[in-house]
Amino acid sequence: MTTEPIDQEKYAYFGAIHLNNTCLEKSTIFWTKIVGMRLISSTDTVAEFGTEKQTLVVVHQNAKTGYIKGYSGLYHFAIHAPSLNAFANMTQRLLVNNYPFSPVDHTMSKSIYLEDPDGITVEFTLETPERFVRVVTDNGLKIEDCDGAIKSASGYLDIKNVLKDVTDTNASLSIAENSYLGHLHLYASNVEQSNAFYKSIGFNTFNYLPQFLYSDLGAGGPYKHRIALNSWHGINKPLAPTDSAGMRHFHIQFNSKERLSNALKNIGFYEEKENGYWCKDTTGNILLLNNG
Repeated sequence: MTTEPIDQEKYAYFGAIHLNNTCLEKSTIFWTKIVGMRLISSTDTVAEFGTEKQTLVVVHQNAKTGYIKGYSGLYHFAIHAPSLNAFANMTQRLLVNNYPFSPVDHTMSKSIYLEDPDGITVEFTLETPERFVRVVTDNGLKIEDCDGAIKSASGYLDIKNVLKDVTDTNASLSIAENSYLGHLHLYASNVEQSNAFYKSIGFNTFNYLPQFLYSDLGAGGPYKHRIALNSWHGINKPLAPTDSAGMRHFHIQFNSKERLSNALKNIGFYEEKENGYWCKDTTGNILLLNNG
């Protein structure tokens, strides 16, 4: 586990993630009825979803097949709840709609995993960094919590306890307006190279664990898991076919022109367009960078 200092101010944020899906109608039902986002705008082939404040997900209907496992690219992305009540209400909505999900306790967060109609994994997250002390790598990957207990890095989340904070029992409300895209977990073709790339654009390494084919990086603030990388699918695997469902691109917003400028200096190659600077990471994922 790294001991490098971590900025306490959060300095990089995610804008909307863009997805390729096979059916806009099914995606619209998923993001509005199941997840609880608002439909912000739509055409015959593109739809934007989010909160009253911002777009979080943009779906493009141009995939011919669903998400295919075994390739590099998107593992999952997470919508972060701003409060206990908001997280409980997101979970309650899944129960009301009888939608399958997996509850997991990562100690530094409480998580719910589900899949969209094309098999893309989505995570609902409640950040709880106050419960986390350190990652333990003896005899596997584990977590030490604030009480000194050594626990599984992916333990059981007590849903009954989560639901004690529900305020929207009928799941009739949209998700909380301060919900946000809080982290991305990527299948990297090479963890070492990917970790170096995200460090070069300004992220801080939190855990660099090549023996587990894993690393994650933060962007300031107490929750340090903003970009996660693994090669559990295999090393040097290519991106999935372009006609399959998955991530089209994602958007990073820096909180200052200086941070953006430093990132661009270290990338080497990028293309400037009206909405920002476009580049690819070492795996081939497409990024949009700008100063939000």
